[in-house]
Amino acid sequence: MDFQLSTEQQAFADLADRLGREVFAPLAARWDRDHEYPYGNVELLRQNGLLGMTIPKRFGGLGRPLIDVVLVIEQVAKYCGVTARIVVEANMGALGCIMAYGTEKQQRVTARRILEDGDKPAIGMTEPNAGTDLTALSTTAREKDGHYQINGTKHWITGGGISHTNFIFARILDKAGRDQGIGGILVDKGTPGFRFGRVEDAMGLRGIPETELIFEDCRVPLENLVLADPGNRFKKLMNGYNAQRIGASSVALGIAQGAHDLAVDYMGRRTSAGRKLAEYQGLRWLMAKGESNLHAARLLIHRAACNARHLPNNVMLPDMKEASIAKIFTAHHAFDVVSDSLQMFGAAGYSRDLPLERMLRDVRMFQIGGGTSQAQSNMIARSLFPAAPPNN
Repeated sequence: MDFQLSTEQQAFADLADRLGREVFAPLAARWDRDHEYPYGNVELLRQNGLLGMTIPKRFGGLGRPLIDVVLVIEQVAKYCGVTARIVVEANMGALGCIMAYGTEKQQRVTARRILEDGDKPAIGMTEPNAGTDLTALSTTAREKDGHYQINGTKHWITGGGISHTNFIFARILDKAGRDQGIGGILVDKGTPGFRFGRVEDAMGLRGIPETELIFEDCRVPLENLVLADPGNRFKKLMNGYNAQRIGASSVALGIAQGAHDLAVDYMGRRTSAGRKLAEYQGLRWLMAKGESNLHAARLLIHRAACNARHLPNNVMLPDMKEASIAKIFTAHHAFDVVSDSLQMFGAAGYSRDLPLERMLRDVRMFQIGGGTSQAQSNMIARSLFPAAPPNN
């Protein structure tokens, strides 16, 4: 087992680090302060081939494995968590589902929008009464007059109002109104009957909107259904979210690594009572613990990415348990690392003059978004005790 990066992988990581350090870091506070989407960053990512890295070569992409994207996400996230999340969305999530289970036309259109326009496909899952329990969703897509007619409301949808491509989870109904199970259906921005509602005033990652999507007799063609076969359709589509969790874990890891790096550098320069902070054993041990947890999180993420298995159309998606283990471990320890790093700066770390307080707000999301840590624990436990359902 070789843990060394190839020359090509190192080049991707170095490119992402350079863009993050020189371009993304100086503007990161602006996106947070003004709730502004970083369009310039997106275009720079597109021009450098960092959007759609996983798109097959026959559609114009690079056809790179997940591990290469993970490397890029971590480097970008050290400097700007918002921009790193865009890298996730433009390489994983909805894109993985469409590439694995979509039609040739769906795949080509989605690929073109990402590679040529910098589109960031949005996943419309969460509803006011269906978050962790997605099977409770009430949005419907009913077959009517040769179309699907969609009704319902989604909220906390990352990139809502920004994304042209929206991958909406809905309960599919036939012409008679019979439930055909949950499926995924593509809805373009600007489709009549599809509008945007409230934008959440989120705690962190404020440069990418979390938006309410409202569907009122929204009509889309039948061909927009991504997976027509209802057999295990919901389970298959949820496979795409395993990659999303690896992407989210990589963002959390990168934010934590960035904060850790800032603290290590500061501790080597700052003196207190005639000694550098780096000379105090208690602080040294705290940072050593953080360094160890960062390495452990990285190994879990890389293992899940490298072990991704082939689905239809040679799409590589991670194992559910490995993705959940990586996410729950990384989300918890990344928050601790950022908090401890902020502590090294004292009151200055608590100020908005430094990026640490923003990084702490940003990293907190990953214990919630993409599946709460508690939900991930249940998923891991089900793999251990499949015949013993919980009594709560």
